[in-house]
Amino acid sequence: MSEYILSKSTYIRGLQCHKSLYLNKFRPYLRDKITEEQLAKFARGHAVGKVAQQLFPGGVAMSRPGKPSAEKTAQLICEGFPVIYEACFISDGVIVALDILVKQENGYNAYEVKSSLALSNVYYNDAYLQYYVLNAAGFRPEKFFLIHRNAEIELTESGDLHEMFVFTDVTAECKTNELFVQEGISQMLEVMKRDKSPDIQTGKQCMYPYPCDFRGVCWKKISKAEQEELLG
Repeated sequence: MSEYILSKSTYIRGLQCHKSLYLNKFRPYLRDKITEEQLAKFARGHAVGKVAQQLFPGGVAMSRPGKPSAEKTAQLICEGFPVIYEACFISDGVIVALDILVKQENGYNAYEVKSSLALSNVYYNDAYLQYYVLNAAGFRPEKFFLIHRNAEIELTESGDLHEMFVFTDVTAECKTNELFVQEGISQMLEVMKRDKSPDIQTGKQCMYPYPCDFRGVCWKKISKAEQEELLG
């Protein structure tokens, strides 16, 4: 089983900015301090993911993503295990951990859970990457779904879980974007081979789709007026 260089989070980072991708790998000490708001967002996402597992109870959870987890995932799939949480796959230099994998009559359905109340382009790109890596690893899911919270239903312990979440089948879009993902991965792996970070000027990518956590480095040489313009 091949080793890996990219993950879901670093791939998404690379789509936003190759310089950010490089600095994250080779100059992580330059990263801006994480905010309390970001920590709360991470915790919320983890908590919602745990609740969503109850949509498909009785599964086994993989440990920390890595080669052992990928090997265990492959073994469980071979055995036809019904539900796997954090199913791990490695291919083309990328590692992904899928939230939920569920056995169907003719194969498995894949589910990626998001804590937001709507789906953004980032979440679709996340799904495209995971579908590509699963397929490249020799495992093509029957269907790939994005799951997010239903804005009209409060997330509670006593409510109907299936009403609290919205399921979106993105299988067709995943298939359509396989070449896009392949090209993106190839470009990012080339960036990671460089001996210095790419020379990329500040711009909209500094704030979209997420505020970059290397702005403290990249924005040192631009004026306050330019910074305010980028902040919108």
